[in-house]
Amino acid sequence: MSLHLLEVKSRQDLKRWVRFPYEHYRGHHHYVPQLFREELAYFDRSKNPAFEVAEVKLFLAIDGNRPVGRICGIVHSLETEKLGYRRGRFGWFESIDDQAVADLLLNGAREWLIAQGCVEMTGPHGFTDLDLEGLLVDGFDCTPTISGSYNYPYYAALLENFGFAKDVDYLDYRFAVPDEIPFFERMKKRYANQEEYKVVTCRNSKELRGHLDGLWRVLDAAFAPLYGVMPLTRRQTEYYAKKYFGFLDPDFVKLLFHRDGELVAFLVGMPNLSHAFRKANGRLLPFGIYHILRDYRRPETVDFLLAGSLPDHPTSMLTAIGLADMFDTLRARGVKFVEGNHELEDNTTVHGIWSRFPIVNMRRSRIYRLSLT
Repeated sequence: MSLHLLEVKSRQDLKRWVRFPYEHYRGHHHYVPQLFREELAYFDRSKNPAFEVAEVKLFLAIDGNRPVGRICGIVHSLETEKLGYRRGRFGWFESIDDQAVADLLLNGAREWLIAQGCVEMTGPHGFTDLDLEGLLVDGFDCTPTISGSYNYPYYAALLENFGFAKDVDYLDYRFAVPDEIPFFERMKKRYANQEEYKVVTCRNSKELRGHLDGLWRVLDAAFAPLYGVMPLTRRQTEYYAKKYFGFLDPDFVKLLFHRDGELVAFLVGMPNLSHAFRKANGRLLPFGIYHILRDYRRPETVDFLLAGSLPDHPTSMLTAIGLADMFDTLRARGVKFVEGNHELEDNTTVHGIWSRFPIVNMRRSRIYRLSLT
């Protein structure tokens, strides 16, 4: 059979590109399939505003008539403005365990990125840091969150054999919610008399939606210095709000306000839906919606998605009082576990906080880099 690279151009090609991982990981115990309809819409240029600020190229590796891998190449204009040079991204990389297939995909993306004037190639990334990012290199016996990703252990060798080297690592923790948390009890006492900041938990989704503009403003300011983070356009914030808002339970969103009424920090958690998504197997109907609603209403685990504060406010204090309130809610709702989100390995503050909890497991994901000059 003939191995060749196919540039995705038609709707039918896009369906094959999106569908590949569903077959590639079929029956795998830890892979969490996304909802197929949502994934297809996400890569539709007419629907996702990321295509307004990024050049994107999708490739499929075909053996005969059978897809055996895929990759996405991205050149983001806002990242170019931030860095002062053109960085090429690759993402959504999947391949069978065959170096020739991986080389074909990676070389196709590399050649396209060179033609776009890029001086380096990093990934796996998405369009933004709210997308799937990082290649799993440790923790293959753990199930990721629905905002996380999974890959087979051989993927790292495919990238490294091509010439990629580590750029940065992220750590994710899963830990049990203890009956008592002495650290937070001490924080409560320390800050019991402060009147400058207060924690607000919205009563319903409508009330929460009214604070979205402030939340995005804090997120942009807090995340701007971090690796791989770019500002979001107004249309992107609206798109992500629509994409993720339905999965948020207001109980697990903590908003911190200054006494002058300004939103200055936040913590966002959501019910863990990984097992529900696995049972749904990419489809809401006929039974997927049942599994998702069940786990949403009575979550055993809550995913910590995002947290941030404005840089001119006391981050340590805001984090402590926000987390103390969050864990009171977790215990009241009977939540047993917390899944942490990606944290850069050099974020010693966050790792120090999580080390105080009974950690059940840990996942390590890696962003790779390849020079193109």
